[in-house]
Amino acid sequence: MKDRSYSVVVVGGGFSGTMLAVNLLRRVPSLAVAVVDKGPVPSRGVAYSTKYDCHLLNVPAGNMSALPEEPDDFLDWARANFSPSVQATSFLPRPVYGRYVGSLLEEATGAGGVENFRWIRGEVTSVATGPSQVTVQLKDGSTLAANAVVLAVGNFPPANLNVPGLSQESRRYMASPWSAPFNDIPKNGNVLLIGSGLTSVDVVMALKTEGFAGHIHILSRRGLMPRIHQETSPWPQFWSEQSPRTIRGLLRLVRAQVREAEENDGDWRDVIDGLRPVTQQIWQSLPLGERKRFLRHVRPYWEVHRHRIASEIGDAIAQLVDSGKLTVHAGRLTNCRELNEQVEVGWRDRHTRAERLVRVDRVINCTGPEADCRHMNDPLINSLLAQGLARPDRLSLGLDVHSGGALLDAGGAPSRFLYAIGSIRKGSLWESIAVPELRVQAAQLAEHLVSTSSPRAPTRDGVVTETVSLELATSATTAEGTSEEPVV
Repeated sequence: MKDRSYSVVVVGGGFSGTMLAVNLLRRVPSLAVAVVDKGPVPSRGVAYSTKYDCHLLNVPAGNMSALPEEPDDFLDWARANFSPSVQATSFLPRPVYGRYVGSLLEEATGAGGVENFRWIRGEVTSVATGPSQVTVQLKDGSTLAANAVVLAVGNFPPANLNVPGLSQESRRYMASPWSAPFNDIPKNGNVLLIGSGLTSVDVVMALKTEGFAGHIHILSRRGLMPRIHQETSPWPQFWSEQSPRTIRGLLRLVRAQVREAEENDGDWRDVIDGLRPVTQQIWQSLPLGERKRFLRHVRPYWEVHRHRIASEIGDAIAQLVDSGKLTVHAGRLTNCRELNEQVEVGWRDRHTRAERLVRVDRVINCTGPEADCRHMNDPLINSLLAQGLARPDRLSLGLDVHSGGALLDAGGAPSRFLYAIGSIRKGSLWESIAVPELRVQAAQLAEHLVSTSSPRAPTRDGVVTETVSLELATSATTAEGTSEEPVV
C-alpha cells in the first residue's frame, strides 16, 4: 500500500500533540497533518481521559487557556459549556478540560473535518529518516511519510519497583495506577501507595469515589505530600542574571524572600509563583553539577511546593488523615512477602530507622512517570536510541533536545526532521509538563514548522500526492527564540 504523506506527523494525542495540531491548522488550514495516538478518544491523553470528576486541575481556570494569545479562552468556554459560575480561581474537573481541548481540535478541523487532517488510533514503533522525508512505521504494519515528525509522547508509566518478594505479575500489585480497576479492591481492606506525589493524591480520590472505606497507607522516602493552593498576591521578580548559580545560594535567596513575604502578610506561595516566569531560565543558567545537586537534594521539596492541589482535594485528604483512614509514612521500601490473600510489606522508617511491617490487599505504584529513556519499555524510544537518531539528556530526564525542539542525535547534531514537545524535554527546560508552558511550546513550534513549509493539496481520500519541501532550521534562532530563551 502506498504511504500516506504529510507535512507533519505528531506522535501522541494528549494536550501537547493536540495543541500542536490545532496551532498548525489555525495557521495553515491546508497543511497536511496527522496525529497518531493510542488512546480511544482524541485530545484526551492520560491526564484528561480520567473518568473521575474528583480529579481536578492543579491550575486555576483563569490560567488554563490552551491559547497563549487568548488568555481567557478556557474561562469563557467553561462558563458557556460547563457552568456560568466558574471563576478564574476555580479548579475544574479534568474531564471538562479534556472536552475543551477537544473542542479546539474540532474548531480547527471544521464541522466536518478537513481532508488534509487525520487522527489515527495506533502506535508508532519506529521511524526511518531519508534524504528529504521520514518514514513512520505503525504497529499494525502501515506506514506514513512525513517531512517532520514531532514526539508529543507525554508521560510514561512508572518504573518497575523490582521489590524483592513481590511479583510484577501479581494480581495484588498494580505496576501503574491506571493499569487495573479500583473497584475490585476489598472495600474495607488495606491499600499501600508507593509514592506521595500528585499520582497518589489522584489514587486516593479515585478510591474514595469508588466507595473504598478501608485504610490507605502512603509510603515515600520523605513522606512529603503536595501543598494546597491558596490565593496569592503578585511578588516582584527577585531573580536576575546576577543571582547565585548554586543550589545553596538559590535556597538562601528564596528563603530570604519567603521571610520578607511573611513579614508583609504574604505567603511562600507568592514567592514560588513569582519564580514561574523565569524557572526555565534559572534552570538553564545552572552548571550541570548544580542541576544534579538540585535533583538529589531539593527536587522533592520543590515539587510539593510548586505542584500544588486544589483546596477541595486538600480538605478531602485532611479529613481522611483526621479520621484515621489515611496514614503517610516516611521510609524506604525493603521487602514484600505474598501471603494467601494479602501482601506483607516491610520498610525502614526514615526517622527512627526501625523496621516496619504492614499487611495490605493491594500495593499500587504511584512513584510517578519514568523519565529515563534508557529504561522505558517503548518501541519508538528504543528504536530512536538504537539508530542513533536520539540520545538521553545528561540528567536522564528525557531526550536531549536542541533549544528549538529538534532532537539531538548520538553525536549531538540537531535533527532536520525530528522534534519533541512536552515532558520529554524536561532535561533542558525543567518546567515542561504544565499547560502554561506547553501551550507556548505548541504555538512556537507550530509557527516554526509552518514558516519553513508549504501546504500540501490532499486528494479526495486524504492521501497527499504532492511532494513539498520542509526544511527545518536548526540554527540558534529557533521556535523558542534565541540562545536557550525560556518559553514563558
